[in-house]
Amino acid sequence: MNQQISQEYFIQKFASLHLSETDDDTSRSQSPVLDSRLIEFLSGLPVHIKQKLEYFKPSPNFQFSKQNDESIYFGLMEGSLKHGIGIQLWPKIGNLLKGTWQNDLLEGVCTMFYYNGDIFESYFSQGTSNGFGMFKSEKKVVKGIWINNQLQGEGQELKNDGTTYFGQFWNSRKQGRGIQMFPDGCKYEGFFQNNKFEGDGIFAWSDGSYYQGQFHKGLIRGFGNYNNNNGLQLIGHFQEIKKTDTTDQNLNKNLQTITFQNQYNQTLLIEKIRNL
Repeated sequence: MNQQISQEYFIQKFASLHLSETDDDTSRSQSPVLDSRLIEFLSGLPVHIKQKLEYFKPSPNFQFSKQNDESIYFGLMEGSLKHGIGIQLWPKIGNLLKGTWQNDLLEGVCTMFYYNGDIFESYFSQGTSNGFGMFKSEKKVVKGIWINNQLQGEGQELKNDGTTYFGQFWNSRKQGRGIQMFPDGCKYEGFFQNNKFEGDGIFAWSDGSYYQGQFHKGLIRGFGNYNNNNGLQLIGHFQEIKKTDTTDQNLNKNLQTITFQNQYNQTLLIEKIRNL
């Protein structure tokens, strides 16, 4: 399977992925039929890792090879090199990798199953992830293009609390232009840096009001304008109060507080209830 075909396959496979689709029903209900040569190495692994081998069909030509990182490779080899389909086990850590190797390097579609339940599936080229991939954990699903083991360019992050992000990534962090939507109906559209709002953007609340202006380290900070659904417009300097900036234990954690100051040094306090 060439890279173009495999990427199209994964884009179709993950385009409509829901967070509940962590495993298929078959893998939950059935126990894998293990190759007798694997039992010793799998005895200490968690059940959900063993289940990933249910459809893994070992060949009589498969060989064992102990790797420098104390993992065990079980699959096809040419001489001393991993070459062909196989699995790699880290018995002490509890991780499992299924894939294809060429001259000891991962090649093609490969999947890593982690002890804690996380999954990373991607297209690999010469030992590094280069192509469409997906990372899935208990808290979120991330889909996009990996380049040299880093998520780069356009991607998606779907959290199980309902928060979604569609936009650009750099070195596996949200960076560049993007849109983030929150479960309470609020929405941010603008620039990100190091996973946080940064620079110019628009934040819209579920009541129809919005702020357009500058952001810094994930907060409303700088020059901008605020418009509410009653026709009020404020133009000036805004600063959102960070929750850790106050020691008041009685402060409503769902209350978003923003101070406003205009050119005449007149001030106003803007408070928004967020259902977070």
